[in-house]
This record gives sequence, C-alpha cells and structure tokens, in this order.
Amino acid sequence: MMKVFKKAAVAAVALATLGTVGLSGCGSSNGSSSGSKGKDGVTNITMWHGFSEADGKTLKKIVDNFNASQKKYHIDAQLQPWSTIGETMVTKVTSGDGPDFVTTGADNGQGWSIDGTFQCVQDFYDDASNGTKDYLPNVTAQTEFTIDGKKQQCAVPMGYAPTTVWYNTDMWKAAGLSENDYPKTWDQLLDTAKKLTDPAKKQYGMALSDAGWAPFLKGNGTGIYDTKGKITLDSPANKAFLEKMRDFYKAGYSKAGMDDTAARESFESGQSAMVIVGPWEDQAATDKGIKHDLFPVPAGEGTYTYTDGKKGSNTGSTGLYWWVTSQVKDDAKKKGIYDFFKYYNNHDNQVMWSLGSAYPPNNKTVTTEELSKRPLIAKVAENTDKSYIGIAGLKGGFGDISATVDSLTQNTARTGDDIQADLTKSAKKIQGYLDEYKAED
Repeated sequence: MMKVFKKAAVAAVALATLGTVGLSGCGSSNGSSSGSKGKDGVTNITMWHGFSEADGKTLKKIVDNFNASQKKYHIDAQLQPWSTIGETMVTKVTSGDGPDFVTTGADNGQGWSIDGTFQCVQDFYDDASNGTKDYLPNVTAQTEFTIDGKKQQCAVPMGYAPTTVWYNTDMWKAAGLSENDYPKTWDQLLDTAKKLTDPAKKQYGMALSDAGWAPFLKGNGTGIYDTKGKITLDSPANKAFLEKMRDFYKAGYSKAGMDDTAARESFESGQSAMVIVGPWEDQAATDKGIKHDLFPVPAGEGTYTYTDGKKGSNTGSTGLYWWVTSQVKDDAKKKGIYDFFKYYNNHDNQVMWSLGSAYPPNNKTVTTEELSKRPLIAKVAENTDKSYIGIAGLKGGFGDISATVDSLTQNTARTGDDIQADLTKSAKKIQGYLDEYKAED
C-alpha cells in the first residue's frame, strides 16, 4: 500500500537546485494514463521532463525519432517546470493524472520509490537485450535501493553530470600556471585560487558558491550522516574544514555571498578565474567569450566512506534518471516505456544526447573520438566514476536537509557566527528530519 509522506512537496527544493539545466520551461500537465490506446491502436505514453534549452531540443529530437521508428507507441513528452514535478508528483500519480514516466533526481527518487509513487525497474535490467551492461556502473549504483527488504534497481540513467573545476585559460597563463600545476588536493586548490587572485584587477581566484557543499563536507570531513544514517555533521573534522573555508573567504580569494548562479556569472564575466560546476559551463563560457578548460575537483582528506568504499571525493553530481510511476499498470504501456529506455541509452542516441546537451554519455561504449566536437565534455566524462550525489540515501526530507546544510555553509561564508554552535544546531535539526521519516515506516 502506498505511504504518503507528510513532506512530499519538499522535493521541489531538490529540483530547484537543478537550475543549471533550465527551470524556465512550462507545459501541459494533463498527464492522465487513462485511454492509453490512441488512433490505430497506438499506445500513448506520457513523459514529464524539465529541459527547456539545448538539452530540451536534443531530447525532443530523440523522442521524435523514437516515435517515428515504430508504430506501437507514441511518447507525449511534456515540458514541466522542475518545481512542478517536485510539488505535484505524489498527488498527480495518486489520482492517476500524472506522467507514466518522468525524469527527476535520485536524491528524491529514493523516497518516491519507497512510498510507492515510483515502481522499480529491476525487470528491465534483468533482460540482457536492453543493453544495461553498457551503462556506467557508478551511474546505476546511485539508484539501487532496498525496497520492501529487497535490493533492486529503481531507475534508468537519464543525465548524470559530474562537477569539475572550470578555469579561465588566459588568467591561468597570466599567473604563470600550466597543466602541470593542476591541484591534486583540496588544499592545493585553495592555494591555486590564491595565486589567481589579483586585487589590483578586482580578480578573484575562484567563484565558490557557499551552498551545495554536501560533497565538500564528505570529501574534507565526515559528511552529514554516514551510509547507515548516523549523524556525522557535528564533528571536529567538519568544524576544521568550515573554519578553513571561512578564512578563505575572509582573505578575499572568492567573493562571499554567492549562490551557484552568481558564481557562474562571476566566472563568465571574467571576474573570477575558476568555478566548480557541471558540464553546461562549457557552452555558457563559450557564449560569453571566456577561454576555458577544466580539471577534476581535487580530493580532500575526509574520512566519510562512500558505499563503494572510496573516501575523499569532492566531486558532486547532478543525477537525473528515468522513473516509471505507479499509475502504469498496462503491460503494453510498460513495454513501450522500456523500449524507449533502451532506445534512449543506446550508443548512437547517447552520442547525440551528449553532444547536444553537454551531459556526458550514460553508455560506456561511446568513445572520446565520437565526442570530438565537444572535447571538454569528454573530459568531464572521465570524472563520472568518482562522482557522487551529495545528499542521498534518504526516505524523505531531502529539501529540509539540503536547506539546513546550505544555511550552515552560508553562515560560515557570510557571518562571524560561532561555527561549532551552528554545527550542533544543524545536526540536531537534521536528526529530527531523519527521525520523522524513520517513524513513518
């Protein structure tokens, strides 16, 4: 039986963090699953997505090609604001007026899989003809959940985008730096930012947003909570990291008070020499005439252990996936959705998707040469296997936890508030959210 979480709508906050993939889109929301058979016996299937820019045009082309490639199914791709997807998903699916499948993040998809809004897709992975063995292992690992006591796959890769450090090549060269100077540790990254800072030119070494630091707390400290759900935020290691970052801002190596959008604008205007962001920065910097390149986000000395046993990664990721909703009870419709998943993630379409959207491919058979028109996107793809979704493993409450962590890190960068007191208060709040959702089992 479906469990309805009291805070289902907070996923809208999670989706709001995906602003870099386009939040301006809007579209029809009449995604009813009734009357699936259309003209000439074609099965109609409703998809929701939030892509409104170049990525949206590329997705539309793939959908149109799929519809033209066969006569059994018709995918109705409906553009929705990301916030609408987050705010209405549970109620729309419960009433049968939602999408048949949707793209959203793994950070809130886990909760919707547990509460029954989404149905898992292990049977898709069990069929070798669907080509899932060609999917990148680290991407599929993010959506393998334990549902009703059974570990299973609950989603299919859509757009997985690791962050990297983008840098202004002219500023880099002017500072006497070369590729040999790419930092290998987080401390070296901060030192590099110092070298790139030029107060006389009002130039900052790095445009570092003071939100979205979940990966940094894992890579340089103990994270927010461990893989078993035990709070680890209020730790000496996290305090030391935040103190270091406060000193970094105070010294003027990054402008304080920036969210992700402001940080990107600072880099794209030539005010800052580096920025940590996803692969869409390639096109944005090109459009603004900023000569640029990238290198991996350096690892830190954090003790947080990821589910695969790795430590120290500061590389976060926007992890978007395809999810089948629980309103799909028609075998023909489910078969059509699965056929589209197979089509979308095949080799040729992943080349098209990557070149058109700037997201790295989900299919490991795509070669660097095939992405030669977007060589920096091929470089981004090299970081997929060490990138992780910042706040994951939750049954619910992602939005509340994300907002609490952002408040903590913003206070670190923008105020002189006592860091230990903020850590203690934030840890207590997050424990409350975890307890609330645990009590709803």
